[in-house]
Amino acid sequence: MSVLGQDPGQESSAVANPGFGQADLSNCEREQIHLANSIQPHGVLLLVSEPDLVMVQASANAGACLCVPDGVLGKPLGALGGNLAQRVAAHLGDPIDQIPVAVRCRVDTLGGELDGSLHRPAGGGLILELELAAPPSDPSAFVCEALRAISATSSLQALGDETAKIFKELAGYDRVMVYRFDEDGHGAVIAEEREPELEPFLGNRYPASDIPRIARRLYKRNRVRVLVDAVYTPVPLVPERVPLDGAPLDMSLCCLRSMSPIHIQYLKNMGVCATLVASLVVGDKLWGLVACHHYTPRLIQYPTRVVCELLAEATSTRIAALESFVQSQAELSVRRLEQRMVEAISTNGD
Repeated sequence: MSVLGQDPGQESSAVANPGFGQADLSNCEREQIHLANSIQPHGVLLLVSEPDLVMVQASANAGACLCVPDGVLGKPLGALGGNLAQRVAAHLGDPIDQIPVAVRCRVDTLGGELDGSLHRPAGGGLILELELAAPPSDPSAFVCEALRAISATSSLQALGDETAKIFKELAGYDRVMVYRFDEDGHGAVIAEEREPELEPFLGNRYPASDIPRIARRLYKRNRVRVLVDAVYTPVPLVPERVPLDGAPLDMSLCCLRSMSPIHIQYLKNMGVCATLVASLVVGDKLWGLVACHHYTPRLIQYPTRVVCELLAEATSTRIAALESFVQSQAELSVRRLEQRMVEAISTNGD
C-alpha cells in the first residue's frame, strides 16, 4: 500500500485513465468522457429504477425546470402528472440498451409538451432526457428532396458537396464540413459550405490525435452530438453516483452529456460557440463526420437532430454503394488486364 492508503496499481490506473475533466494534453486520449456526471443546461436528465419508475438520480436543474420546488428524487415519475409515466412504462420490455427511443410527453407542472429520449444504461435503470418540445413541423418534403439528391450523386466528392449543402440548409450553422478519415485515423475536410465571410477549411488535414479513441467509439454509438453553447456551466448529477450500483452513470448514449473541457477549449480557440456533429458509419467503421460549427450559441431541437441522423445514415449508405462500385470497377479492370496478359503471352510467348 502507498503512504496514502491507496493501492499503487489503482493509482497508476487512475493516471492512465483520467476521469472526466481531469485529463491534460498528455493523457486526453484516455479521458473517461462517457462518465461526465453532468449535462448541458438546455435539458433535464432523470435516472429511474425499474419497474417502479422511481427517480433515483437527476440533473441538479430537474426540480427547477420541471417546477417541482422540493425536488424529484425518491418520487415516482407519475408524481409529475401528465402522460410521462405511461409513455415510459410502454417501453419497459423493449431492448433499448443500444438505440434510444423518442418519447413525446407532457407533465402537469409545465404548459407545453416535452421531447424525450429514453434508453437503458449498462448499470441498470432507465435514463430519460427531456427538452422543451419544438413547434410542430413537417420536414417530409425536405427529407424526400434531400434523399433524392444524395441518391443521385455519382462520386464521393459530389456526395460530400451535396451533404454539406443539405446540412447547411437544414441546420443553419455558419459552417458545415464533411470530414473523412484515412486508414490511420487522420482526417481531412473533403467538402464545405460556409458563410462567405469565413475563411475556408476545405482541404485542411488534422492528426488522428485530435479525436481520441474513446470519442471515436462514442461517435459510432451516439450518431448525433450537439453543443449548444461552449461557455455553458455544466449541471451536475445528484447524487454523484448511481444508487442502484454505486458506480458513475454511463452516459455513452446521452444527448445532453457534457463535453470534455479539453474539447471545449479546442473549440474556443477557434472561436466556435456551438456545434453539431453527425457520424458517417460505413460497414461498422467510422468513415467520417459531418461537422457543423456556429459562432454564436445555437440550439437545434430534437426533431431536427433526428432528421440529421437520418440524412447522415443515408449519406453513409451512399458512401458504401459508391465505394463498392469503385472497388468492383477496379476488380473488373484487373481481370481485363489479366486476360490481356494471358492472351499476349499465349500469342507472343514469355
